[in-house]
Amino acid sequence: MFVNCVNLDKNHTYFQSTFRILLTPTIMKALHTLKSLLAIFALLFSILNSYAQDEPSNQWVGTWTKSMNEASVQFMISSDNTWEVEFTGDDEADVYGTYQISGNQITLTDKGGEYSSDSSGDYVFQVDNDSLKFTTVDDPVDGRRMLVAGTWTLASEGDQ
Repeated sequence: MFVNCVNLDKNHTYFQSTFRILLTPTIMKALHTLKSLLAIFALLFSILNSYAQDEPSNQWVGTWTKSMNEASVQFMISSDNTWEVEFTGDDEADVYGTYQISGNQITLTDKGGEYSSDSSGDYVFQVDNDSLKFTTVDDPVDGRRMLVAGTWTLASEGDQ
């Protein structure tokens, strides 16, 4: 469709096409404001979408396993920001606590269990399909650092 802009006088403009629309200065100002609001909305959407991609949703949630000193260990990470570690063979969590996520960094804080401590530990994590890798950033607790750092494998349904 061909559109032709015609100025009637300094206060009125209309577009000539199949339809004739009279655009007063007030309507033109409203259209300009609407266009600006749409641009701001698109920018905000783009920023929020980018942030959502940086946060890896909850792909770390699940039961993860690894072998350590010939023993099997389960690391259960819940969506309610709690976790627990179970050395296979006994009936209770050996250590449990809470976690906070910021980007690809996780802070683990012990809350109880036989091996709990009073210090928190910071790790960078990376999820790749059914693998979860932790790299120590700062953790003063040797036992937790030795336990957490490394690669964990997502447990199958029968292993949980």
